[in-house]
Amino acid sequence: MFKNYKNYFSSQKEHLWKRNLFVLALAQFVAMVGMTACIPFLPLYVRELGVTNPHDAKIWSGYVMGAATFAGVLFAPFWGYIGDKYGRKMMNVRAAAGLTITIIIMGYVTNVQELVASRFLLGALSGIIASALAFVSANTPSDRSGFAIGVLQSSLSAGSIIGPFIGGTIADAKGIRSVFLIIGVLCGISTLLVFFFLKEDKYEVSSRKTVSVLDNLKFIFFNKQLAMLMLLIIFAQAGIQLTMPIFAFFVESLQAPKSHLATITGSLFGTVALFSIMFAPVWGRRNDKKDWRKTVFVSSSICGIFLILHIAMPEYHYLFPLRIVLGIFVAAIIPSLYNAINKLIPSETKGGIMGIASSANMFGTFVAYVSSGYIASFLGINFTFIISGILLISVALIAKYNKPYLQNLIKS
Repeated sequence: MFKNYKNYFSSQKEHLWKRNLFVLALAQFVAMVGMTACIPFLPLYVRELGVTNPHDAKIWSGYVMGAATFAGVLFAPFWGYIGDKYGRKMMNVRAAAGLTITIIIMGYVTNVQELVASRFLLGALSGIIASALAFVSANTPSDRSGFAIGVLQSSLSAGSIIGPFIGGTIADAKGIRSVFLIIGVLCGISTLLVFFFLKEDKYEVSSRKTVSVLDNLKFIFFNKQLAMLMLLIIFAQAGIQLTMPIFAFFVESLQAPKSHLATITGSLFGTVALFSIMFAPVWGRRNDKKDWRKTVFVSSSICGIFLILHIAMPEYHYLFPLRIVLGIFVAAIIPSLYNAINKLIPSETKGGIMGIASSANMFGTFVAYVSSGYIASFLGINFTFIISGILLISVALIAKYNKPYLQNLIKS
């Protein structure tokens, strides 16, 4: 009889984490559609808001893209701490609602300074990716965490396919501002999904120890493996995102017609996302069974090489095969590092430390977005792809050869 009860509760718990993973993946998909719908045309939106000088437009594009990530760096550890203390479902609802409000505000700005401010507010109030990652890390069996993080990555990639295509198409057909209302509605749907269908174990919330943000930072600082992984996340994300703010200008320089520039740029973003969807769960299952270092070495090396190859393309059509390869291998890098961190930390601090990991991710993005405009303006657009590739190749080499810190990572 007791065995039957044990099997019953075991099956209930198995069902719960799978259901929560499905809800969060669906919510992230919807939210990502909303968030990425505006990415292809944000540099063009900067022009529409009165910044017509090409040099200034590139720099302001970096500020616009980086404002949200800078705010995320500051606030993600705090939200992670609050999630550890009061429950992580609340943080997912807060993140989705914050995204809804701030996206709508972006549609009503009148100058580029207001756009930067609204993007900062978005980063401070939202953070749905970080909150979903913390929830799944804490509520998924450790031997399935790689798979779960891979599923979340697939949902993000799926949203990234549809979002830029929808946003670019509407922007070309109806104008840029008309996109934001649709984005807001989509993010509102994501909020409702999380509020009504995400279930968190109340006992785990009530019994969870309170660990401050400073305690979490100290824990990372004095753990060489964790500290190294955080640095790898920063470098990897900077390499992945460095070309993002100026990518529309790069596509334009490769003879893309201006009348369909947003649509073409969105399609190129979507190509990467499509193949990330297909391969993220594959990489996730590998991370549940294999040492992550070889995965990061291979994927980062290939992504770095193919980013540099962008500058050798004679026109925009030739970019699509490169973006396919990027999609296959970029899906492995950050989730592999997240999964390695997740296996090193105790359950009562998962929200806080995974929040810091998310901050490291956003800090890498922030550095990339802000520096991208300056690199493109003073050295040329092609140099952004060269530096991006070098960063990712460096991540590959560190992961493979920094064995004194990393050799004992899986054994810990």
